[in-house]
Amino acid sequence: MHAARRAWSYNDAVRVWVAIAVVSAACGRIGFSATSDSGAPVSCTPDAAPPAATKVVTASDDLLTVLSSLGPGDVVEVSAGTWVQSGSPIYTWNGTPAQPIIVRAAPGARPVITNVAGQNVLELVGSYFSFSGFELTGGDDAVRISADHATLADLQVHALGDGGITCTRNGQNCSNLVLDRIEAYDIAGDGNALLLGCSDGTCIIADSTIEGCYLHDLTGASGDGVLAFGSGLAIRDNVTVNTNAPGIRVSGFASGNRHVIERNLVWNTAMDNGIQIEGQAIVRDNIVLGAAGDGIESTPIDFATNDAEIVHNTVVCGAAGGAEALHVFGWDTSSGQIAANNALYCPSGMAIDANGGAPGALFTANVVVGGANVATGVITGVSIAADLGDPTTAAVYPPAGSALIDAGDSTHSVAYDFNDLPRDTHPDVGAYERSAATNPGWIPVAGFKPEAATCTP
Repeated sequence: MHAARRAWSYNDAVRVWVAIAVVSAACGRIGFSATSDSGAPVSCTPDAAPPAATKVVTASDDLLTVLSSLGPGDVVEVSAGTWVQSGSPIYTWNGTPAQPIIVRAAPGARPVITNVAGQNVLELVGSYFSFSGFELTGGDDAVRISADHATLADLQVHALGDGGITCTRNGQNCSNLVLDRIEAYDIAGDGNALLLGCSDGTCIIADSTIEGCYLHDLTGASGDGVLAFGSGLAIRDNVTVNTNAPGIRVSGFASGNRHVIERNLVWNTAMDNGIQIEGQAIVRDNIVLGAAGDGIESTPIDFATNDAEIVHNTVVCGAAGGAEALHVFGWDTSSGQIAANNALYCPSGMAIDANGGAPGALFTANVVVGGANVATGVITGVSIAADLGDPTTAAVYPPAGSALIDAGDSTHSVAYDFNDLPRDTHPDVGAYERSAATNPGWIPVAGFKPEAATCTP
């Protein structure tokens, strides 16, 4: 059962895997087995017993020395204070499923780790560890990681010279990661908040989740919110606001699991697309507003985009002229493509542009305002105001009388909407299911979206 959402708590980070059980990132445990393509619930395991002893670090202690010598079962709790790195040391943390390494802020504290320009704040390598509750600032990257079964949670990263959290070491992959409740902003250089994997495939991120993050005001040369290369990512319930490049851009490999990109708010992309997929991905229940480029774009820049599913999204174009709500390339030669139940509004441009055609793709029950060059699957909407409300304030919950209400194709519907509330047997088009006179869920703002209270996606 999907339930109301809640804020992440420090205690979530200490929940751990038990042997071979599959665990959920929504519960904040160490490591993650990505959501299936179907969105089936991920079962949770009971919390492990609390650790017997915790190393408490105060402002007068040498935190960095403590971090350099951690082993299985170590728990470090850090009080408020500021620690300055010297150089860019690599911390190797190798826990085990039964005895993870846990480094966390003390309740109510926000300890700070910083570094100088030209050095990364932290470099983390290993398995089965969690790191939560810190502020990371100064230096180039906040955290450069090469790890599996690790959790980074409740981190604030800013005032950086190049990137937020990165997995970019050639030949060193990242897998089964959880990135939860990360706030990233004010990043110079390339300016990507989360850069995970290498575009040439020499390093990838796989079977991981990025959830509940707030990535904003990214004005660097690239300025992506999430830029990921790999397979099997669950990217959900994030908010990206005022990015230069796509709020979310992923590339997927045919040999891996499909990405699932769901329930995200992507708001104001200054120079590029809102959500961009290259490769195998499901894009569902997202709200994309004010992208200077295309709202959602599927393109085979590096990888063919077979089996792309774009369903139940609400997209409103940004600047007049040039922008398109849904723009797909390469669907004329690919297979398994679906665009269904999307609300696509681009009054001065193209609501749907199938560049080169898409004879083998399925288009059904897409409500549009603007041009569309596909032969089927298009329903003409009334207007942005009548069908959505006011996208300038991210208020796009369908008002009474909206053309979106009960207009969806139930065969290609998604069971839950942007608010993680159930759809009925006559689904509405777009990211929301209208179940009340006013929005019954989270009211979108520039900030964190509350996370799920349950262990289901």
